[in-house]
Amino acid sequence: MGSSAPEERSRGDILKSNVDSAQPVSHAAPRRNVAVLPLLLAGVLLFVLGVGAALLFSSMQARPQPASTAATSRPTAVLAPVPGTGSSGDGALPDINGISCDTLEATIVHVHVHLAIFVNGQEQQIPFGIGIGQPWQVSDSEEGPFVEDGSCFYWIHTHTQDGIVHIESPIRRRFTLGDFFAIWQMPLSANQVGPAQGPVTMYVNGQKSAVNPPDVPLLSHARIQLDVGTDVPPYQFDFPDGD
Repeated sequence: MGSSAPEERSRGDILKSNVDSAQPVSHAAPRRNVAVLPLLLAGVLLFVLGVGAALLFSSMQARPQPASTAATSRPTAVLAPVPGTGSSGDGALPDINGISCDTLEATIVHVHVHLAIFVNGQEQQIPFGIGIGQPWQVSDSEEGPFVEDGSCFYWIHTHTQDGIVHIESPIRRRFTLGDFFAIWQMPLSANQVGPAQGPVTMYVNGQKSAVNPPDVPLLSHARIQLDVGTDVPPYQFDFPDGD
């Protein structure tokens, strides 16, 4: 009987009274933590999705809308000048339709015409320097580059790319749109304007004209518009003051 107590103490040095009085460990708390974790993850996911949707909507609101393709779009330079082409061996440019390329601009006849060209609704840019031999002397102006001087000037030429055609001739004669396109070295007919082919609708001073385009006379302040394909209503062009 006297040795029973030491034997009880030998098992891990734990008193039997302590073992008997120990409370069982509850596993309820871990189960509650496991159940809460999916809810937390779901909340975080919803927050991330909400923030992403807000950012996406904000970027869509701030994104610029495509520009209108109306006639307010800027002209595109698809019709190009070919200055100097066809020069003779001594560097002089040949006469075209009886029009020579002279060293100086004449003033016996001095009129201005405006030309607008549309291809399938898109306005084309009339280049500067048509009818002016190179090398050029170019300066800046309100209308953009301005060809001040060149090796010679045909009686019909352009100084800028605003569509104004200058007729400065030493003699009085009838000049036509066909003369200008011949100097430009571009084809012109009822079915072609430069490289663009298709039915051509023509307006002169805002009125539709049935005249063959090459035969249209270049009269002072005439406003000529050529539409290849799509028929574009003519717009008003105001010549500069004093022009």
